[in-house]
Amino acid sequence: MNDFGNRPPRQKYDVSALGITCADCGQAINELPFNPTKRDDGTFGRLYCGDCNRKRYQNRDRSSGGGGGFRRGY
Repeated sequence: MNDFGNRPPRQKYDVSALGITCADCGQAINELPFNPTKRDDGTFGRLYCGDCNRKRYQNRDRSSGGGGGFRRGY
């Protein structure tokens, strides 16, 4: 089972021929859970490897105080 309960894993796109590297660590990115599109400047923007992306989300969750979602105005 994955981290998302019973949801099937997302399709991975082979991007190894595109020469994309992680914006944080510089590691080559060979697969992404989406098919990237080039910007007008010819780049793919800031993309992250799986490890760096996980770290970014963990840090974001800690710094935001968690929570989120629906807030009811009482």
